[in-house]
This record gives sequence, structure tokens and C-alpha cells, in this order.
Amino acid sequence: MLYAGGRMVAPNADDMPETPPGAGDRPAAVHPPFHQGQLDVLCAVYAVVNALRSVHPLGIGQARRLFNEALLDLARDADGLRAVLYNATDHVALVRAVLDRASRDVADLRMTHPFADAPALRVTGRVGPDSSEGLRRSGRGNPGPDATPQPTARAVWEALAGWLSGGAGRTAVLRFHRYLPFRGDPVISHWTAAGRLLGDTLFLHDSSRESNAVHSIERGGFVTAPEHLSDDRLLLVEPRCLHLIEVNG
Repeated sequence: MLYAGGRMVAPNADDMPETPPGAGDRPAAVHPPFHQGQLDVLCAVYAVVNALRSVHPLGIGQARRLFNEALLDLARDADGLRAVLYNATDHVALVRAVLDRASRDVADLRMTHPFADAPALRVTGRVGPDSSEGLRRSGRGNPGPDATPQPTARAVWEALAGWLSGGAGRTAVLRFHRYLPFRGDPVISHWTAAGRLLGDTLFLHDSSRESNAVHSIERGGFVTAPEHLSDDRLLLVEPRCLHLIEVNG
């Protein structure tokens, strides 16, 4: 593609040679180049930075300093750094560390963690429908790995929607897992930032530019436990990873 006057236009095929000069001297490019950020798993850091930027005038210089300082903090713990780089963690500790750093360096933040006591989820290896009829009838949700019931999707949505509707300085950071039909493991586990809430749709302020990125979450379009996944609900929001954030002042 060529750029002309700010517009992207297709080149004139009649003006292009059939074989670019020197093409026979080098192997043909088979795979596209990686784009910046594609080789790292730092979506948790981007989620916090983008959440702040959605409610606070955070410029690129200040954002870069926050990003860099968060990585320098992480680098002081070799085992923690390795776990993050190789995606061997849920990044919860990293999110909290970046939020603490942001509260010191960027703005005075009030942070709420409404489902902090919810158990971690086993998100790999989908199981069949929940066999616990008693739990389903009671509305308490599905148990986690330690048999503690998970908060329901309704409870998570109401906490998130109620928070975001309480003022312009409020945002949130959350983690979701996206599945495909007939697949046991999620195709992606991703941290993201809440954007606008319009009716029953939460639009995300997300860092991903992948073609299959998730840009919105519908009320009733996600679950909070693997046992509730179905062909029409393939997004799992992890309750204990929801962080509600408010910029004071």
C-alpha cells in the first residue's frame, strides 16, 4: 500500500514490475514480520496503563516511565521475572505491583478488589456440565479448585457495571480467557482495561491489535467458571482478577 495525502491507496498494478529487482537473489518472504509487543506477554502492564489513561491525562512519556519502572521493579526478582517472561503465572502480583507504582508516581488511586477471596480457576481442560445440581439451584455458582463456589457472572457484571457508573474517574482491570468450540484449553488468556459501558455492552480499552482480539464484553455473554462454557458463551472472566480503580481528585 502507498500513502497519498494521508489516504491509503492501492498501487497501480500496471506500474509494477512482474519481478522486483533482485528477487531471484533472495528467498521469498513467507511469514510477515512480528509487530512490536507480539513477542512479549506483558498485557497485564498495558492493561493497567490503559485503564489509567482512560480516566487520567496520561501522556506517552509518563506512560513509558511507568512501564519502565514496573519492569525494573520486576527485574529485582529473578524468579518472578522468569515466571512473567515465560507466562508461567497469572500476573496478578504484577498487576498489583504496577497499580502500587502508579499510585505513587502517577495519581492517587483508590483500588477495590471485590472478589479477592474467590479461588483461582483451572482454565485448561474443559469439563462437562456441572453435576452439582444443588449449587446450580442455590445460585451460588461453581466451586473452584478448593471447592469454594465461584462468584456468578451476574455478580461480576453488577460489581463492574455499578462501579463504572459511579463516576468519570472510575475504571477497571480484568482478566479473561477465550475459548473455541470443542477445544479444552483457552486460545488466549488476556488482561485488559475497561473502557465505556453502554447499556449491556462493556467496550474495552485494549492493547491488542490482533485480528481475533476481543474489544467488547456483553452482559450475559461470559461465564465465571469453566463448567458453564458453551458454544454461545466462550469467554470466561476470572472473578478474583477484577480490580476496580478510581483516580481521586
